[in-house]
Amino acid sequence: MELAVIVAHQIVIMFILIGIGIIVLKKGIVTIESTKNYSNFLLMIVTPALIINAYQRELVKEQLEGLIFSFILAIIFHILSIIVVKLIIRKRKSTDYKVEQMGAIYSNCGFMGFPVLSALLGQDGMLYGTAFVGVFNIFLWTNGISLLSNDTKLSIKKIFLNPGVIGVIVGLILYFTQIKLPSVIGESIGYIASLNTPLAMIITGVFLANVDMKATLKNINIYKSVLLRILILPLMMLILIKITNFENWISGGYEVALSHIISCSCPAASSTILLVTKMNLNSEHGAELVAISTLLCVITIPILTIIFNVL
Repeated sequence: MELAVIVAHQIVIMFILIGIGIIVLKKGIVTIESTKNYSNFLLMIVTPALIINAYQRELVKEQLEGLIFSFILAIIFHILSIIVVKLIIRKRKSTDYKVEQMGAIYSNCGFMGFPVLSALLGQDGMLYGTAFVGVFNIFLWTNGISLLSNDTKLSIKKIFLNPGVIGVIVGLILYFTQIKLPSVIGESIGYIASLNTPLAMIITGVFLANVDMKATLKNINIYKSVLLRILILPLMMLILIKITNFENWISGGYEVALSHIISCSCPAASSTILLVTKMNLNSEHGAELVAISTLLCVITIPILTIIFNVL
């Protein structure tokens, strides 16, 4: 219950930041166009800085083992999600189904996951969370792009030359070699990394300000995608972890498992708006998915956290 309270507390803070985003757009302080530039800054600069900053720590054997299993769990989750979502959200005349598949598979594991992991598990949670984000980016820039564009060609460039994966690669090199960045560089990266939550949530608020919530709540396809994203898929992973008794496989198994459940329980990724816009699909539908899943995760993440600790 204590963990659930911490999660709920963190999510309430995020909603306050989202509210600020809504206000600044309504007041004309920022525009949708300028926010797209901020989004690119967040993806290209802040996310890699956040990941690199998380790896600037002493290498501990037990944590290394946990990190490896974090990568494995993240890969299993994304493969499972792609299969399940393809079976449930079927192709139809409207291309909105592509947006719904995207929103169901990919979680806001970086923008929303990291602050929750930090509040719950401290630096250990952040470390294990970087594995999920690294795998997320690989699948996002391959399968995600394929979903939206029908391009089935696998691009090595898309896999490795994207901000999230570059951040993971650089961070892992520094982590395994135990190279410590000069204090002036390390502190600068730390300051940039601290922008992640406030900037991401304010940007989300700006996009949500234009969403017609009444019309959104009447769209049944929204609920199918959202329930997959914030409840069904993470619950499937939670059951798999409990059935296999994963928590007892390694030292720190509890922290690894909980950080994974938090990461895959986050609402639809902001990329559901950003990449959908880039592909000239229905970005408003993407914003609707982000809006509803973000609103409901204030209930589902604490519930999943309680279930995880009770079972």
